[in-house]
Amino acid sequence: MDAPDQPPIAYLLAYASTLTGRHVDEVLRRHGLTVRQFGLLEQLRLEPELTASELARQLGVSRQSLHEMVGGLERAGHLHRLPGASGRTRRLALAPGTERLLARIRMTLTRAESAFLGGLNPREIQALRGLLQRLLAHATDDEAWLPGM
Repeated sequence: MDAPDQPPIAYLLAYASTLTGRHVDEVLRRHGLTVRQFGLLEQLRLEPELTASELARQLGVSRQSLHEMVGGLERAGHLHRLPGASGRTRRLALAPGTERLLARIRMTLTRAESAFLGGLNPREIQALRGLLQRLLAHATDDEAWLPGM
């Protein structure tokens, strides 16, 4: 429970998200991506066998929104729809070159992250990352957020 003289954690997280979001948006815009599109591509890179339903749940979007994002990423040449395990299903796969693009973006985001987190030492940064991963794993009921999962 928050002490009356301390700001609520939800507010701190939301404000930190706003500040970091500005940097992330600027980096991603240069590559023609939105934060959600980048998240979709990263999730597929990390877990290529995810179904559309699992992907939508992990990203916190409706299946319709996911379908729209996939269409945009497919038109941009970042994704392909391939036959799934059964003849009736489809699976998503990163297009050639997309992993290299994601690596370049992650490098740029790491530099922006370093600037944003400049007031923290490496142990504090790791602690923050670990706490956020545990929080997301609990909030989404998805252990994939945890390291080594």
